[in-house]
Amino acid sequence: MTDVKEMGTLYTKEMLALVAYAFQWELSERNLKRFDMLTKNSWNYGSFDDRGALASQVMATPFTVDFFGQQYKMAGIGFVASYPEYRSQGRIDRIMKQLLKDCNDRGVVLSYLAPFSYPFYRRYGYELTFERIAYEVPAAQWPDSKKVSGHVERVSWEDAKEAIKDVYQQIPKHHRGGVLRADWWLTFKFPLRKDFTYALYKNTQNEVEGYLIYQVEGGKFVAYEWSYLTGEAYRGLNRLIASHNGSVQTIFYEEGFGGDNQQFLANAPIEKVSVRPEMMARVVNVADFLVDYPFLKNLTTDFAVEIQGDTYAPWNDGIYEVSLEKRQTTVTKTATTSLPRITASIQHFTQLFMGYQSAERLAFHGLISGDAQALSAVQEILPSQKPILEDYF
Repeated sequence: MTDVKEMGTLYTKEMLALVAYAFQWELSERNLKRFDMLTKNSWNYGSFDDRGALASQVMATPFTVDFFGQQYKMAGIGFVASYPEYRSQGRIDRIMKQLLKDCNDRGVVLSYLAPFSYPFYRRYGYELTFERIAYEVPAAQWPDSKKVSGHVERVSWEDAKEAIKDVYQQIPKHHRGGVLRADWWLTFKFPLRKDFTYALYKNTQNEVEGYLIYQVEGGKFVAYEWSYLTGEAYRGLNRLIASHNGSVQTIFYEEGFGGDNQQFLANAPIEKVSVRPEMMARVVNVADFLVDYPFLKNLTTDFAVEIQGDTYAPWNDGIYEVSLEKRQTTVTKTATTSLPRITASIQHFTQLFMGYQSAERLAFHGLISGDAQALSAVQEILPSQKPILEDYF
């Protein structure tokens, strides 16, 4: 008999106590509301000891992500925790095995998480897929922009939320594996998290073309999210940031990293620019992922991909033939193949097909195997841009 069960919201109090202990989470009124909202919108798993006390837990929050125009169901993993006396007993292992099976049964194709340890989560099939870039600049050195024809308004969350939702959805970089944000998630992410200031850029027709979510505290201006549809919107919001150079010492901005940076806009090189690893991802169901893969339309050479060693999602192990016949692309799982084949773990399959790394680079480092024909065939159908994620679980 397993010690793991899906808890629903029956053990919210016990879950909160474990989170507060494991993460030193402040039990403020705001955090209590956030946690209650999260538990109601998540699949909550627990491992219980012989006395029926909660020992370990994992929360999986269902989302929909947009991967270059294709929508996939995704489970965001968070608040993975155990009390110290229950660690090294395999409890998280057993939860993750059950959780991934249930995700697969529910049609979940992808899963993301923010790791405390990359090696720890690799065992469950996750691998680094998303990065972030951070700028920390003395306020006097932040590059200003020219005047614009529109204007910026600072507004309340209630007046900003629909515009933020609309602008976010229109920006192409948010459709490279990003979350399609539900209303509850926006509330959880912004007004329930901190006392942010919200600014909208409006053009001469009074249409919103961009937004900035920020906070000024302790002599530091922190831009938490900055999105814009036009160059005018970028410059208008940037002028708002630069206008703080007399009231703060430092300006800090961080965003998902897709390979570009803002150095070319600065009068002098920005010294404190850093790219760091962040979220991991895994494909939960390889067959479903490949069938709906948005770049199969680029297929010119049939190939096969073999997944090996997916211990926590064994349904993925095997050979998948990707073929083009009479202008129709098919994905077939088979025992053997004569097609050019690459072989990969689920971790490196995820990195490859989500566009984080190229076939050539992974093969060079011995992380996938395959002959030149197979690598070339796969590379033809991969995205040309890296995945970007602006949400954290």
